[in-house]
Parts: sequence; C-alpha cells; structure tokens
Amino acid sequence: MISSIRSFLFLSLTCFFFFSSCSSDEGNPANPTNTGLERSGRMVKIPAKGKSFSMGSATGSADERPVHQVSFTYDFWMDTTEVTQGDYDAVMRAVYPGYIAPSWHAPYGVGARYPAYQVEWDDAALYCNARSKREGLDTVYRYTGITGVPGNGCKLEGVSVDFAANGYRLPTEAEWEYACRARSTTDYSWGKTFGPYPATSADTADFSAHAVWAGNSWMLSSDNPAFGTHPVASLLPNAWGLYDMSGNVWEWCNDWYDAYTASAATDPRGPSSGAWRVLRGGSWGNDAAVLRSSQRTFTVPDYQYYFIGFRTVRPAK
Repeated sequence: MISSIRSFLFLSLTCFFFFSSCSSDEGNPANPTNTGLERSGRMVKIPAKGKSFSMGSATGSADERPVHQVSFTYDFWMDTTEVTQGDYDAVMRAVYPGYIAPSWHAPYGVGARYPAYQVEWDDAALYCNARSKREGLDTVYRYTGITGVPGNGCKLEGVSVDFAANGYRLPTEAEWEYACRARSTTDYSWGKTFGPYPATSADTADFSAHAVWAGNSWMLSSDNPAFGTHPVASLLPNAWGLYDMSGNVWEWCNDWYDAYTASAATDPRGPSSGAWRVLRGGSWGNDAAVLRSSQRTFTVPDYQYYFIGFRTVRPAK
C-alpha cells in the first residue's frame, strides 16, 4: 500500500511523495508506433466511445480512491502536446487586443516550442475560446465579464461551460486520465509501476526517456540547459501519440475538484461549482511518484506558476 504526505498545491507544487509498493510490468500499453490513430493537425482522436476504464488507484493517495468505472459515449480530439508558448502567443494576440504574454523567462524555459506556463485556469479557458474563434467553431466558455489582462492573470466573471459546443475546451479529469493511460493499467503509461521503480540507473534512464521530471530537470543546477521545462514532444509519447502527459508542466482540467465515489459514471464532468480546479500529470519539479497516471492535485483557479500549463480537447463529431 502506498502512503503519501500531501500539501496543497498552492503552497508548493514541488512537494515530494513517499511511497512503498511492488514493481510490476503487467498492463503494458499498446504499440507505441500509433498506427491506425486518426489525426487532425496537431490533435489525435482518442478512441473513447463505448469504452470504459478503472479510474483512480487502490494504492495511491487517499483522493485517488475508491477506484471506479468510467464509461464514455463519445470520442474526442486531444492536443498531442501541451499548448506551446508560440501557439499561445499567436492565438491570444490575434483575438484579444489587450493581450500581454505571461512571464516566460530563463531558467524555466523560453521559446516557441516550450510549454506555455504561468497560465491561470481562466487564461486557459480564454485561450480555448480564442482558438475556437480563429477556426470558426463555437466557443465553449461563456462569461458575463472579464477583468485584468487577457491571457495573463485575467478573471472571467459568471463562467459557464457549454459542452454541446464544437469548440476547444480543457479536458475533463476523466478524459485526461483515460487519454494518459492509453489503455495501460500500470502507474505509468509505458507499462511500469512505481516502487521500487525507478530505483536503478537503468530505471532512471528509462523514466527520463518518457518524462520531464525532477530527475532530469529540477535537481540540476539552474544554469544547466536541461533545468526547467523542456520543448514539447522531446521525449517518447504514450501509445496514443500524446507527449508529456507525465511531467513537464501540470495540466489544468475543466473540473472543479471533488472526492471520488465508488459509483460507476458515464461521461463525468465533475461538480458544478467549487473552490479548486483539478490539475493532472505532474511537472518538471516533481519526483516520480507524482507523475503516476492516477495522481491528482488541485489549486485555486487564479494561480499562476511556472509549473502549470495545459492542453485542449474538442468533440469528435
């Protein structure tokens, strides 16, 4: 049984978790060559319609339990990478005249192919709307007003989510975990389970081939070129061609945070309101335990941090 010592994300996203478990390679993911996947631009269609999976972990942190069955009635498109600084800047600048770029600077990673970080939940939602407008799609996020700088710490008033719209949005927490796992049942999408993995130098090299984490970033000196975020898609993808689902930056989900229940769920969207938004995936500042597919955390939606970014989804219709 894994036990954990957690602290709130808004106090520290660099916290480390202490676990003990047995290593296992069962549940290896599908062929990572991704043959047969449908693609559209920089997105891939996630085959979810009529499928179900076990969400959570029986041996993880307390809020990963109980494990429960989740089913989907639809497929969806997902970005193969985290939204990059180059794309975020181009999309936001084209739609919002008052846009000012977030504070991207060394040593945390600066450049068109680096993930956009220092992005609040509301900024990410506004980006989704901007991308939808650029492509002539319906906007998903409705709001009654906006204060602050668009894309750099803005606040959306009276936010609601139109799931029937065909535009871009943040993934639900269930969509995120399903896509991250890519049919794997182990802690990591590449078929490994935490504890003692990654214990050996070979384990560490294997982990570093799949994820940007403390071992190949945070633990280096700040003048090392590998410190901070890494350009997206620099490492190996999961079986569905998604890069950096484990590590690089935490990723905003659409959901308000809440405890799990044992009940099976179909197309879950989380609670209708709350105090904290869900984050998934771990970051370049976290140890291996925090990068497990089932790991959850949360923070207030107006939290800007150099460990937080996002990717988007849209309906496959």
